[in-house]
Amino acid sequence: MSPVRVGILGAGAAGAAAAKTLQAVSPEVQADVFARTGEQPFNRTLVNKGVAIGLLSPEQTALPETGAALVSDTVRGIDPRARQVHIASGESRTYDGIIIATGSRPHTLGEDVLGRNDALATGKLTTLHSLTDATGIRDQLAALPGSARVLILGAGVLAAETSSLLSAAGHDVALISRSTLPGTSVFGEHIAKKLLDLHQARGATYLGRTIQAVRTHPDHISIVLDGGDRVEGDLAIIAHGTLPAAPSPWNGPEGIPVDDRLRLRQAPDQRIYAAGGVAIHEHPDLGAYRIDHWDDAAAQGAHAANTLLYDHGLGDDPGAYRPVSTFTSSIHGHILAGAGHPTPGSTARLISDDPTVVLHEHAGAPVAATGLDTVALIHQWAPRLHHQHTQN
Repeated sequence: MSPVRVGILGAGAAGAAAAKTLQAVSPEVQADVFARTGEQPFNRTLVNKGVAIGLLSPEQTALPETGAALVSDTVRGIDPRARQVHIASGESRTYDGIIIATGSRPHTLGEDVLGRNDALATGKLTTLHSLTDATGIRDQLAALPGSARVLILGAGVLAAETSSLLSAAGHDVALISRSTLPGTSVFGEHIAKKLLDLHQARGATYLGRTIQAVRTHPDHISIVLDGGDRVEGDLAIIAHGTLPAAPSPWNGPEGIPVDDRLRLRQAPDQRIYAAGGVAIHEHPDLGAYRIDHWDDAAAQGAHAANTLLYDHGLGDDPGAYRPVSTFTSSIHGHILAGAGHPTPGSTARLISDDPTVVLHEHAGAPVAATGLDTVALIHQWAPRLHHQHTQN
């Protein structure tokens, strides 16, 4: 029997997990893992937690080898019908199955924000998604004679965690958010309010504000808000979430729609799969959604690999993918924990006020749980998600 040849596009959480899952059935599977040209696979969770604040070097974020062949050659596109992968060096490779795990790219400010491009070019305005972003922030902070004033544009998990890390390092941080209560849709109103209280106790917050312009000066940066107010800082970090980073022919902002086994939705028999931040899931009742955090991406990568093995007669049907992965984030001395994903249309219900636990439900079934300083309780909820009539 000839080995099954698999191309895994992307070497982050989803790609590495897919490779490890496939390697477990070797020698029936031969996998190539594609990374960007010149880039070693790295743990993206350490970009803000370690490198940007100077605790880790980029080399210390490297992921361990998966056992699959690593190809450091950027994927330019795919011919889905032929299952052919075109890479930057000019070569094309054909596979029996392809797992697309190319992850995400950061949202930046809109093109209508005056001065955006000039500010990005100076590095005083930056995203925080890659090792290059992180080392740029680290170097700018290190070059200042004392503590910095850092403006965080956004107030989601990345913004909250980065704000906390910078504050703990002695920097003055201000949050600027379009929402009046950031995080409500993800954490529920009760937790969002507590997180906001933590931020406001440690720095300035500008809520319900939109950014009109960015002014770059030799020694600082100004963010011009609606109404003409200016917020001054040494550095501004954009934390407005992410967009899918799919190869051609899916390289628009929409991502790759998948079915409940993570097969390509438009052509489930094509033996093309997507996992992680590039995949668009669709719940029959809740509609389309996307998840972009490390542990869930790894779970999706393993699930896609198991579906591929099943489709090739090398394993059992893994069943429908449902997000149950957990995450934790340290924010101003408190631990934000979550399990699952609060899909669109779910409702948040406070089930405990001390400690704070919020359950996100749809049609009588819990789909996610979030809590503050309740890691053990949230982990207990994870295996109970997506089951009807769960008792508190």
